[in-house]
Amino acid sequence: MSEEELPAERAPAGQTSPMEPEAEPHDSLADRADTFAERFGKSDWIELAAAFLLAFATVASAWAAYQSTRWSGNQANSYSAAAAARTESVRQSNLATAQRQVDVASFIAWLQAYAGDETGLLDFYEARFRPEFKPAFDAWLNSVPTGSVPDGTPLSRPEYVLAAQTSADQLQAQADSLSADARTSNQLSDNFVLIVVLMASVLFFAGVGTKFKGQGVRRMMISLATIVFVVGLIAIFSLPQNVSI
Repeated sequence: MSEEELPAERAPAGQTSPMEPEAEPHDSLADRADTFAERFGKSDWIELAAAFLLAFATVASAWAAYQSTRWSGNQANSYSAAAAARTESVRQSNLATAQRQVDVASFIAWLQAYAGDETGLLDFYEARFRPEFKPAFDAWLNSVPTGSVPDGTPLSRPEYVLAAQTSADQLQAQADSLSADARTSNQLSDNFVLIVVLMASVLFFAGVGTKFKGQGVRRMMISLATIVFVVGLIAIFSLPQNVSI
């Protein structure tokens, strides 16, 4: 018999012929869905929750640290400005004291001239009164009939106002306000540091919680981390934010 007439070799039952290609497995959409569901069911949702907590707590901790630094810088600037304002306030107060002494000396000299009935000397002193003293002196002198001397002194009159003393009072008030701002900034900086500590606790509980084998302990650790994270997040949004470029 020729080769063409030879019958084809048959493969044993249950085996494919070497001449025939093996049938590739057919993965249906349902089979793939079942495989995904099986794999997802085997995965631990606690690890996924821990991953989210670790990510968000890291970002929140970095933001709180940034805010703490910003408020700490604001505190330093406020204290520096308060010190400068107090220094200028003292300088203006010393100037006002010197001006008041000049006014007192001029007024005493005028009284002596008035007691000696030295009209020319009176005009001499009155022409040389300081501009801030002159309105108070005129109001004091005109408070009684001409020819008599009123009680008290022009320095006790409401018209007697020293610009240097006013400036000193304003600078002192400004310094007090800046000091209050510095104290507030210091407290805010401390609050944000506390939030950093809370977020560090979240990182600890979320990171360590996945290492336990017991499901009850793992759930407890992740739940505790979630509670602390929510508290820290509420604290962040309840505080004023210091953002600038």
